[in-house]
Amino acid sequence: MSDAAETRPTLPGIDLLEAIVRTNLSDVWKGVRRSDGAAVVIKFAAAATDPEMLRQEAQTVEALEEAGVRGVIPARFESLPVPHLVLPWKGRALREVLEAIRGGDDRSRATDMFFKLVEIVSKVHAEGFLHGDLKPENVIVDGEGRPWLTDFGMARAIHSVRLDTHISSSLSRSEGGWGGTLHYLPPEGLQGEAPTQSWDVYALGVMLHEVLLGSRPDRAATPESLRTVLPGEVVQVLLDALAYSPKDRIRSARVLLGRLQEIRTELTATGPSRWFLRGGRVALAGIAAFFVALRYGSVFTLVAGYLAILGSAIVLPPILIAFIPFLLLHVTIRWEGPETQQEAALRKSGGLFRRR
Repeated sequence: MSDAAETRPTLPGIDLLEAIVRTNLSDVWKGVRRSDGAAVVIKFAAAATDPEMLRQEAQTVEALEEAGVRGVIPARFESLPVPHLVLPWKGRALREVLEAIRGGDDRSRATDMFFKLVEIVSKVHAEGFLHGDLKPENVIVDGEGRPWLTDFGMARAIHSVRLDTHISSSLSRSEGGWGGTLHYLPPEGLQGEAPTQSWDVYALGVMLHEVLLGSRPDRAATPESLRTVLPGEVVQVLLDALAYSPKDRIRSARVLLGRLQEIRTELTATGPSRWFLRGGRVALAGIAAFFVALRYGSVFTLVAGYLAILGSAIVLPPILIAFIPFLLLHVTIRWEGPETQQEAALRKSGGLFRRR
């Protein structure tokens, strides 16, 4: 931090306190505005980076605000004395929230924050933009537990709906390679392919894995191992979001949000309701296993009984006469096997037993 203190920029009206993040693209500082004492974040372009990147980021955020997208931290571009962005300080990064998880209720609340984040990203996609650098460090959680998306430095315009605007034109013509964070880039991103919405979906899949299991995905993990700790439908969403090939991956945040809505209640429940839902799932699984065992166990018993009677009849033929009533009873009341789809449809519609 001594090096940071030596290179601390000077801005009128703002006191810079400490460097938060320093990368090859930008330096991010926490500061205080002298006029009202409000906490702010200041982002400078790195020395080797064109400051125009900051202007484009501000324009992207402005376009999203004008479109009514909520949950994006506003960014104001200032050119003097050096180019920089000024953003309000909202709270703490989602990374800090994840590191503070100590129990099931904490994880459920973090999962709820994640679902709200997916809603924000789906709106960003709907306006024709790709964020390009989704990760817990770029999601800020305010005091009320609401997530805010920040750092649109890697954003790109990806929909034709925005191609007639100045910001999308400048973004689409941007030269140079694609940035982003290694652990959250999809395989095709590492191979130099053009970015699509599924890039953000892949990053969200990595984040969902972190939220639910406390770590990034392990390539050695199998669907079977995941199903030992997560419900099957949750595992399937994870696998579809993290698919290696983009053609097999969930194609947009909107589709991902729809998939998540089906399992949202269970994953975000807290307190007694969480235990009730989890306990109900276990109870239903136990009941289903019981009836399966009962049905197929009775078949095994029946077959074993036939074999025993047949074996006895070979030694004592008169036993066949005693077996006749049992055979008649089995013909009258017999096991039909699992219900077919046609039988289920007939039963639900009333079938032969519908009242006339």
